[in-house]
Amino acid sequence: MDLFDALHNRRAVRAYSESGVAANQIRSVIEAAVDAPSGMNRQPWSFIVVMDRPRLRLWSDQAKAFLLRSLDDQPELKPMESHLADPAFNIFYDAPALIAICATVPDAMAQQDCCLAAENLMLAAYGHGLATCWIGLSHAWLNSAHGKDALALPPTMPVVAPIIIGHPRDGAPAKPPRNAAHISWIGD
Repeated sequence: MDLFDALHNRRAVRAYSESGVAANQIRSVIEAAVDAPSGMNRQPWSFIVVMDRPRLRLWSDQAKAFLLRSLDDQPELKPMESHLADPAFNIFYDAPALIAICATVPDAMAQQDCCLAAENLMLAAYGHGLATCWIGLSHAWLNSAHGKDALALPPTMPVVAPIIIGHPRDGAPAKPPRNAAHISWIGD
């Protein structure tokens, strides 16, 4: 895999085929994730792999209900209200697997390190011909008491990066337009 191909062509995919993901591929993308840099080499991450579509469907329903109850507190979700109320909408997009990257310590640097691990994981998945999508809508529920119980996580371990993974059903979506980089130069 060419690094620049992966950087420029990896996309968030929201439509997955019926086929599952092999455990050795999951291990491979997690191995790539743990090769990410981390502050002071703390490597403050842990990974939970869920390979159970019916469970993910149940969690989707629970997360949607949780978000609908909190719309007043999160007005940025108001445009999503009809999706969240739609019984057919699955926030995990019927993907065969979810990899939740969790911080082993509850500090800001650990969360940033988990984000670096997540990017490595998503690029490695692309290299295997797999698709991924970071599921921001699941974040609040996964970090709720009920979500943490479902993941068997202690209260002190936040879920930072909930990433679905699988084989794309229809290939990757087209590259969305990107804004030009705003660059300020200081010095020579």
